[in-house]
Amino acid sequence: MSKKILIFKNDRGGDLVSSVRLIYKLIKNNGNISIYLSNVNYDFRFLLGDLKIKKINFNLSFFDKFKIFFDLIKNKYEEVYILTPKNFYYYMPLIFRKTKFFAITINGKKRDRPIQFLRKYLYKYSIAYRTKLNKKNIIQNQLSLIDAKEDFDYHDLKLNKINNNIAKKLPNNFAFFQFKKSFFDQLKWSTNEFEKITQMIADKYKFVIFSSDIENNYYDSYFIKNYTTIDFQNQNSFLNKNTNVIYLRKVDPENLCLLIKMADKVICPHGLVTQIAYLFNKKSVNLFGFKINNIDEYHHQKFSFSEWYSNMKITFVFLNSNIDKAVKKISKFI
Repeated sequence: MSKKILIFKNDRGGDLVSSVRLIYKLIKNNGNISIYLSNVNYDFRFLLGDLKIKKINFNLSFFDKFKIFFDLIKNKYEEVYILTPKNFYYYMPLIFRKTKFFAITINGKKRDRPIQFLRKYLYKYSIAYRTKLNKKNIIQNQLSLIDAKEDFDYHDLKLNKINNNIAKKLPNNFAFFQFKKSFFDQLKWSTNEFEKITQMIADKYKFVIFSSDIENNYYDSYFIKNYTTIDFQNQNSFLNKNTNVIYLRKVDPENLCLLIKMADKVICPHGLVTQIAYLFNKKSVNLFGFKINNIDEYHHQKFSFSEWYSNMKITFVFLNSNIDKAVKKISKFI
């Protein structure tokens, strides 16, 4: 029998992608599901099919909390899934006793979310640990709420096809690379390092398509000047520099997903693109570049890594600022 279900998922894009498997398991057995997305991940709503989507802030305002409270009173949901561990949500089970609340909870070093007292009012919960290694990654943790397996066919996603005008400008085979400014800044890299990485990838795959998380800055101007550019915000205008490296300028989330789905290989700093590639069963090489200053930071990184990526069997490369060594490391896995 179909149940009336509400899902809280007002967080970031990568978080939403990691929840797609659980959401689709729920969709298959229930036809009356509503979900709260944030102003940050709302543009990824195309992944969710025909769900009833409600938009609120990433950080809940007083009005958001009132809206949620009134929604629960009015609609009398049978099940509620707390997939975004915000403190406000964990107080709802105290009030709405007839509703079954399923939740991801956090055991942290400084505090737990929620406190132990509130957990007894949850119908079922799974713990993400920030104090020890996790045996389950974020996807497996969420699926454990309904005792479901990780199997997923991305063909179930109701995606549009890529625009014909864009498709005509793309090579048949290519590798996808994500430029992430914060990652390059962390390693003290700039355009010279970018050229070395993309050239190495192009030597193996001939064509490289890349996106950038930061536009309208020095890098954006540099990319437009030096590489073939497809501008998704300016009616998909095309600037051909006769290069085999193509810049996807201001690419929207849906086209980003479609292009990653088409790629032969994905190379990216770990994060959103990692989750998208995993969703589409794409082989990816994921880059880490953090500095460990003490033992506490070492343990923090290990615990965080296990929370997101344990058991995923995907390739990770740990880099430092030496670009020549970085290129050799990445090259081994692509």
